[in-house]
Amino acid sequence: MGLVSIPHSGEDVPAEFLPFLAADLATMREDVDFKVDELVDIPKLQAAGIGVLVAHVHRVCVDLNRDAENCVLFWKENTKGVPLVAKAPTAEETQSFIARYHMPFFELYTALLRELERMIPGAVPVVDLHSMPSAPTAYHMKQNPKQSTHRPDFCVSDQKGKTCSPAYIGHFAKALRAIGHETAVNDPYIGGYVTTFVDRFRTNNIQIEINRGIYMDEKTKRLVMSKATPLKENLTQVLIDGLTEFSR
Repeated sequence: MGLVSIPHSGEDVPAEFLPFLAADLATMREDVDFKVDELVDIPKLQAAGIGVLVAHVHRVCVDLNRDAENCVLFWKENTKGVPLVAKAPTAEETQSFIARYHMPFFELYTALLRELERMIPGAVPVVDLHSMPSAPTAYHMKQNPKQSTHRPDFCVSDQKGKTCSPAYIGHFAKALRAIGHETAVNDPYIGGYVTTFVDRFRTNNIQIEINRGIYMDEKTKRLVMSKATPLKENLTQVLIDGLTEFSR
């Protein structure tokens, strides 16, 4: 048992956001965690007793890996500096968007975690799945000028030891390396809002970032099936094995 969340793969742009947007869908796709929801076998995870929470709203509209105060139209530019937002919503419109898109996601997350807390005697195992560009953009270098321009296949993170036991994050790092992938811990990411939110509960939880270069063409924004298909099989099994092991 356990829970997997995928908050950034959504590409739905509700019509009510269109008056506020300056970019077309192709430009907005730049920072989507492209098809991450298709890199795991959701029915197989569910058959193993693992809940899967997938968001469909585009992160440019409502970023679910940020707190409510900063989630609506947060990204004024994409990570390549192209404008995304034409104008800001009013305070009333912002609160309406929060109530319709941010709150339901975390209300459902909360309900699932509380149910799992009742079912699992120890810490509830949780993984928050994302993807990252194969190389840092100018935006990323501005955020952390000292980061390496080389990125691993996977980055597993726990807010630098705050959100899980060493054994939990260590298990996933070892398992990903065992299937042939370079895997780093808390570098270049340490986790986001979801990891801190989940930490309010009795959990072991980590964020996993997948290097987009190992499963997609970053220029054409298409899956490379010869890479994505075996990755899906392997990643699904890593999640099942890890979440099952730590739910006992």
